[in-house]
Amino acid sequence: MTKRFGFTLAEVLITLGIIGVVAAMTIPTLISNTNGAQFKSAYKKALSSLNQAVLMNVAMEDTDFSTLKKDEATGTAEATDGSLGAMLKDRLQSATDITDTYFANAGKKAEDAAAGTEALEDAMTYHVEHVCTGTASDPQDEDGDSLCDGIEVGKPVEIDKTVAAPTASAWRVYALADGTVFGYLKGTNGAANCSAPNEKCIGFIDVNGDTAPNTTIKCDSGEEVDDACEVDNANVKDIYPVIFHGQTVEPANDAARTVLFGK
Repeated sequence: MTKRFGFTLAEVLITLGIIGVVAAMTIPTLISNTNGAQFKSAYKKALSSLNQAVLMNVAMEDTDFSTLKKDEATGTAEATDGSLGAMLKDRLQSATDITDTYFANAGKKAEDAAAGTEALEDAMTYHVEHVCTGTASDPQDEDGDSLCDGIEVGKPVEIDKTVAAPTASAWRVYALADGTVFGYLKGTNGAANCSAPNEKCIGFIDVNGDTAPNTTIKCDSGEEVDDACEVDNANVKDIYPVIFHGQTVEPANDAARTVLFGK
């Protein structure tokens, strides 16, 4: 009689149980890393598209962000001629204004968003230049001291500007054909251009539209400290602050810069 060798039912069940435990531990990390890689790729592509738009405008109209006006802060009408929004929409012809629907949907899908709110989860931090005035309007640090102390009036100082999570009343948002979304802050003074003192044009890229997590990219440490910023692939998010400057659109904080230039 031939003797047969094999596994008992108990051994098979134990093996399957071990495989299940290992899968449960590793699959979420693999998914996070995959999403992170996709977010990075989409962010770089969107940034490239915006930069190509302004370079095309420079070539065809001899106009860049330094001469474009901000959109009017009031109302939800289409961007007026000569404004940042009009130029971007003209050069990105697939762009569609989705301001109202984006904010109505994105906030409700954001991580940890309170039920019924239409605000995204996080505020956005931008590195911008402030032109010192020598008055009380100059920004202050946490101790109440002016950040312009020791700096000549009329000279710039880099500051962190925090902007509340975008809302339809203050921002305009466009969607591209591939589902990527970009938005920008409308001006308190519609006549101000993107290079006016203390009136820089800032915006954001949301690489997957109103789909969650709808969360702003941050350094792993939670701090925006130049070269110390690190962003683990599993912590990559979908919203990236940007600043419109001269002939370029560039990352507006350390975390967004780290994702762009990191591996």
